[in-house]
Amino acid sequence: MDTGQAVEAIKRRLSLKEVVSRYVALKPAGRGRWKGLCPFHQEKTPSFYVDEEKGLFHCFGCKAGGDLLAFVEKIEGLDFLGALERLAEEAGVEIPKAGTPAKRRELFDVLKLAQAYFLEGLKASLEAQAYLESRGLNPESIAHFGLGYAPPKGDGLLTHLSRHGISPEEGLKAGVLAEKDGRFYDRFRNRITFPIKDHLGRIVAFTGRALGDEAPKYLNSPETPLFRKREVLFAYPEAKAKLREGRAIVVEGLFDAIALHQMGFTEAVAVLGSGLSEEQAHLLAMQEVREVYLAFDADEAGQRATLQSLDLSLARKFLFYAVRLPRKDPGELLLLPEGPALFQKALEEALPEVEFRFQEASRGLDLTRPEHKRKALEALTPRMLSSEPFDPVADRLKALVVERLGLSPRQLEDYLASLKRGKRPPPQPPKAEPKNRVLLLELDVMALLLSLPEERFAEWVHHTALHVWPPEGSLLSEFLELASREPRRDYLRQVLSRKEAGGILLERLMLVPSMDEPRFPELLEKTLARLREAYYLERRAKLKEELHRNPSLEILREIQELDQAIEAERRIYRRL
Repeated sequence: MDTGQAVEAIKRRLSLKEVVSRYVALKPAGRGRWKGLCPFHQEKTPSFYVDEEKGLFHCFGCKAGGDLLAFVEKIEGLDFLGALERLAEEAGVEIPKAGTPAKRRELFDVLKLAQAYFLEGLKASLEAQAYLESRGLNPESIAHFGLGYAPPKGDGLLTHLSRHGISPEEGLKAGVLAEKDGRFYDRFRNRITFPIKDHLGRIVAFTGRALGDEAPKYLNSPETPLFRKREVLFAYPEAKAKLREGRAIVVEGLFDAIALHQMGFTEAVAVLGSGLSEEQAHLLAMQEVREVYLAFDADEAGQRATLQSLDLSLARKFLFYAVRLPRKDPGELLLLPEGPALFQKALEEALPEVEFRFQEASRGLDLTRPEHKRKALEALTPRMLSSEPFDPVADRLKALVVERLGLSPRQLEDYLASLKRGKRPPPQPPKAEPKNRVLLLELDVMALLLSLPEERFAEWVHHTALHVWPPEGSLLSEFLELASREPRRDYLRQVLSRKEAGGILLERLMLVPSMDEPRFPELLEKTLARLREAYYLERRAKLKEELHRNPSLEILREIQELDQAIEAERRIYRRL
């Protein structure tokens, strides 16, 4: 099977709509079409469409578009080969081997074997089971989140992997083994293990919680080709369905996330560091989360993490709330009979971002003293210097500063304006779409041909080549030459989508109506007539310029012939 055949097999087995819906909340938009908020730029009105029949997605706002592989490339930040490997693994399609070592699929296999080892370890350890029970976790939660146990033995996993043909170097690259002075050993020993999953639910790493006094208390896998802690949220796959209702609860601890799920708050996810990263916020945005409740630990570090999360530029699309916990962390509430009620009360009393920011900025200050007012103002200034013209949080914060610090609105605006001076100018708007009529008509012809079933494509490409004569170097000329050599729609879409006019071609493809085969010749002939007319008009305009510079009977005669040809084309498309 070559690469082209692999791509076709993947598309037969995987639904574009199903893959896209993992990242975008889609709603029906006509027969075989869905729409949602574009994951590639911020918008409030959906302009992102998926057409299952055509196998294409397109955003009419930012012009992103393409097929299944193009979507995965863009959303995951992969190259073509990376997207192909990821989708092939999911679809169960073998792809041609490029001869490169350490394929991502092999690392996933290593992690699956490690998880099986840790699950067996938990079954065999009464101590580990007792510890999880002491934390209030029930068997259902333990199984649901795949908690395991790494025995104290230093080479247990090493031996287990070896039995399955996995080399120590592969275990090291997957992050489950470590190496020192040329000796390989188990990275996780005498620890409760938490499998860390990516947004597709695949294990990409582990976190181990020490059962004894070992340091550190929590040990993460190192970053690997599969795992970057900024890009994953613990419990995200388990929370996805609930997140689509619009609310997320973000906590710091893995036990905290599991405890909240067990208490019924299944929209809980956990960060793997201090505070929410841009990449993690993007995962929430993809599920159309609107409200984010930050329930970080009640200590000073937890409050700093809360503020750090509120500084995200992407997070300006969320409504943030800071949850004041009645205990140090949500995990402690699981041990209390009234724990769920206490956490529900904390959610209901959560502080909106504006009030939380002001309280944190003024904590320990006497706002009757001018120097303390200035300290509070300086702490709040970064959030008020918003780059967005309509930022409700910045506007409300300004109103609160005016109200509580005794400044006039004019004084505050003058102060902020003085700080904005010297900042870089805003980015330039995207270039306008080309208005070249000939190019747009060529794109219409290509879109019509690419909308045909595969079995009719080559026939109509040949027909088009006989009935239109694009100038050398034009996009249509290149298309017809490529299509005659390689009459595969997917291949041509991928090649053309990377051209300068590729975004417009994808837009034209999305706009081509679904039609019965009998209607197609009529529509194509009409479009070809308009394109030939446009070619003639371009040629006539050039001849008129030449006639003005150098009057000639021969040029005049050619112009008259072109006028007749233009009128003939108009009769064709008007009659049709």
